[in-house]
Amino acid sequence: MVNLSERLKSLVGKISSIVSFSDKEIEEIVLDLQRTLLQADVDVDLVFELSEKIRKKAKKEPEAGISKREYIIKLIYDELVEILGGVEEKIKLNPHRILLLGLFGCGKTSLAGKLAYFYKTKGLDVVLVGCDFSRPAAFEQLCQIAKQVNVPVINGKNLREAEKELEKHKNKIVIIDSAGRDALDKKLIEEIKKIDEIFKPEEKYLVIPAELGQDAKKQTSEFKKNIDITGVVVTRMDATAKGGAALTACKTSEAKVKFITVGEKIQDIERYVPERFVSRLLGFGDLQSLLEKFKIQEEEAKKIAEGEIDLNIFYKQLVEIQKQGSISKILDLIPGFGHLKLPAEALNVGEEKMKKWKYIIDSMTKEEREKPEIIKSSRVERIAKGSGTKVQEVNELLSNFKKMKKMTKKLKQIKKFRGIGDLAKMFGR
Repeated sequence: MVNLSERLKSLVGKISSIVSFSDKEIEEIVLDLQRTLLQADVDVDLVFELSEKIRKKAKKEPEAGISKREYIIKLIYDELVEILGGVEEKIKLNPHRILLLGLFGCGKTSLAGKLAYFYKTKGLDVVLVGCDFSRPAAFEQLCQIAKQVNVPVINGKNLREAEKELEKHKNKIVIIDSAGRDALDKKLIEEIKKIDEIFKPEEKYLVIPAELGQDAKKQTSEFKKNIDITGVVVTRMDATAKGGAALTACKTSEAKVKFITVGEKIQDIERYVPERFVSRLLGFGDLQSLLEKFKIQEEEAKKIAEGEIDLNIFYKQLVEIQKQGSISKILDLIPGFGHLKLPAEALNVGEEKMKKWKYIIDSMTKEEREKPEIIKSSRVERIAKGSGTKVQEVNELLSNFKKMKKMTKKLKQIKKFRGIGDLAKMFGR
């Protein structure tokens, strides 16, 4: 995904620099897009089908008020959304049962914990059930994961006893971890059907690792022939350039992707929304995911969008960035930042420094936190003394704040954001 995204961002940058669009320029754009998708292991037939659509539509004149650059960027966005899933799949946000299916090494057990975390953030209670007995330590691993998210776990070795135990957990999301194999054989099918018969899960999610690429189509098709899967989760989207190929493979096998995982941390799970995913691939960000991820309040969101952050917001968001682990993931969610080469190291702050910064901010007056520009040398000395830190440490904090504020000023360009068309305008002018 990383390589695919970088190449697509480069293509958007190239389109943005073109002065006039003749058939020659359009053909170069189409060929660049073809190479990008083929290098990312997307199915050849699908790539050429998409290329032909863009080639034909790009030659048309856009509607009044829309430039040719905006029109072509929007066209690429629309076609990528279509091949990467089209319409967002709805997920249930009420108590129900989910059975996780998949072969060895696809990440089912880790996913069980991530799903538990996801549903807990939605205010739902969760219980995990361990039914993977092909790996000796599978249940112990599930117990450790359950402890991380603070949810109960049931040993499903005796399926009927486990079903009785679930009577104590009514009105909860039930997530069932099942066994895997190196291939979908008769024994695995029988095990899954037995679990299905006893637990009667409403959702059966096939777990596919992103590195499968085009082979995801074959695996989803095989499972669908034998088991009534209701959705797919693509794992490890952060670790491979084949993520786009896995998603298109699921689309061509008519399997609906419900979630993707984007890292090893328990919180690294997202609902799969094709429009948001493609927006990030193209460097246009994803404001909705940013607001959800950081639980940003409406008033704070307004200040951030206006580029008018204060030290209170600055510190709060730094704490959240530390929890998320990678600032690059966060910057990719901010519209426009995906196209900028930003000094990420400026915000990669260690735990000890974060503590000092908190002491420094706590030593400021309310007015100083809200209007840091008033902090001059005499105030710096007073704040350093009151916080037990050095003058240079106070100045370092203020310097980093100014850098972040400068970055967020760029968000003013999208305060009237109404969709991808506005972002195309932002980069295509």
